[in-house]
Amino acid sequence: MESYFQLTNNKEIIAYLAQQFPNCFTLEGEAKPLKIGIFQDILVRLENSVVLSKTKLRSALRSYTMSWRYLYSIKEGAYRIDLDGNPHDAISKEQMEHAQHQLKESKEKVKERFKKRTKVKNKNPSMAPNKSKALQLGDFVKVKLGSKLLSVQIINIEKEHIKVKVGSGMELMVKPEHIVSK
Repeated sequence: MESYFQLTNNKEIIAYLAQQFPNCFTLEGEAKPLKIGIFQDILVRLENSVVLSKTKLRSALRSYTMSWRYLYSIKEGAYRIDLDGNPHDAISKEQMEHAQHQLKESKEKVKERFKKRTKVKNKNPSMAPNKSKALQLGDFVKVKLGSKLLSVQIINIEKEHIKVKVGSGMELMVKPEHIVSK
């Protein structure tokens, strides 16, 4: 039985598509509006590829075309492009309005999630880090681990995680919200 590699992550698939079709897909900067029916075009071009499944490709394209970066690119009169970067159809006013509506809904969902997260943090102040003194390397703090409090020492502070050392020498990565007290 032959073993083969297959992409499963949306980001990996889009990176692969950007590599295969650099005039069409971009990973950074302004996205380009894609031709309607690009899914079928990709299938034809990559027909012998075992790297992508149709389901995963469809999911990755959906993720790509629903991203804020892509939705911003849908402007009336701009041209959709094919896999080679050639202009295809012009974007209609209705298509632009639909993209703007999708973008607005997406932003509202993110805003709601942020509000809910903020409410949860405010409802459980014992879980919030002690704000009286900023966390520093070498500080001894308590970390909530499951239902237990664990005494640890801070050994590294990163953007989203704090590396702590337990008395036994084991090192853990924890989120700042799991630090209970100093």
